Amino acid sequence: MQLISISLRTLLSRSLIFSILIFNILFINSSFAENEITVTVPSGDEITIEIFPAKGKSLILWLAPEYGIREGHRALARLLTQQNLEIWQANIVESLFMPQGTSSLKKLNGQHVAELIQYAHKTSGKKIIILGDSYASLSVLRGAHKWQEKRQNKPYLIGAILFSPYTFASIPPLGQLPEYMQIVSATNIPMMIYQAKRGGTYSQFKTLISKLEQHGSPVYTRFLPNIMSLFYEDKPTKIMIEQVRPIANNIKKMIPILEKHPVPAKPVALKKPHKIRSGIDIYLKQYKGFISPLAIKLENTNGKIIQKTNYKGQVTVINFWATWCPPCVQEIPSLNRLKKKMHGLPFELISINYAEEKKKIIEFMKKVNVEFPVLLDKDGGFAKKWNIITYPSTFIIDKEGKIKYGVNAAIEWDDPEFIKKIKALL
Repeated sequence: MQLISISLRTLLSRSLIFSILIFNILFINSSFAENEITVTVPSGDEITIEIFPAKGKSLILWLAPEYGIREGHRALARLLTQQNLEIWQANIVESLFMPQGTSSLKKLNGQHVAELIQYAHKTSGKKIIILGDSYASLSVLRGAHKWQEKRQNKPYLIGAILFSPYTFASIPPLGQLPEYMQIVSATNIPMMIYQAKRGGTYSQFKTLISKLEQHGSPVYTRFLPNIMSLFYEDKPTKIMIEQVRPIANNIKKMIPILEKHPVPAKPVALKKPHKIRSGIDIYLKQYKGFISPLAIKLENTNGKIIQKTNYKGQVTVINFWATWCPPCVQEIPSLNRLKKKMHGLPFELISINYAEEKKKIIEFMKKVNVEFPVLLDKDGGFAKKWNIITYPSTFIIDKEGKIKYGVNAAIEWDDPEFIKKIKALL
């Protein structure tokens, strides 16, 4: 049995090494596409397309997210070409000389995407799938909607593929549910969604699916474990390398499944958008969610289980954060100072790291001074129970054991005004 076990581990190890070597070859050669063209769409704008050709009958139009096209996008594109799927990657924001970011993607109405769908089919003769991750999901949905509005005679659009879609209209105040962009409730195309289980939108994923399915078109889903986002890191991580090849295989299998569900000829009427205010709080505002805090039972960075079930008798600050979050890191020194200023008072500061490996956190703490306990939310499940959507998110609990304030942004915690408000809770 021992020999079999060793042999099996060896095979698995060799399999992973082989996958990494193959992926690295793809990664090293993925700085540029096989071909690049500039398309003049009917609106008169020129859009640059990176083309990864393949002989199959399907073409994936891949739209760049708010952070642009990264090497991970190109590496997966090459894997997809091995499945006979042609890939066109387009950064519409960059082509239009708009600032790269979320706000620019939100301004696009989908017209350029619809024109690219038509152009891709006309020049290739292939059926089209639109793909996007993060905020590019909005471009995918809007582009499909605009394409439907043109009342196409040929049903050459198969559907959409999304990676960890971000479709919130804005970040809601802490403790409240988010509102979605209007296009979400006006979508009726078949799609496949690959959702990272450690992604910030995971807690609201079921709500998103219910909105996308309300008009009868199917939404297939697959969860990606142990990862925050497949393309978040500029360079692919080991976890991404492990997951990306099975994803390429799965996409190939999903396309004929999506094709069985025709894209409706008519789009759902798009309601007139109403103004949605950002819920980012940079002050200690009254918390309006469920005011009773959840009990804590988590391991700290030293391997000790920390439990907290009774919050009464002191003021407790609970800070959810991550090392990859610049605002989280930015506010650590002021949290250190807050703890010092509250020394000797019935006060406790607890931080909870979101879904990162202990080793990574410990290495981070060797470089950045953290003077308060750090607990580990290993799979992000605890943050989900608190309905955390953005980082940092911080709760302030009064001596009666009720959540008094909620802040979903980085602030200077030792600001005299904030110190005064916190001490007033004692």
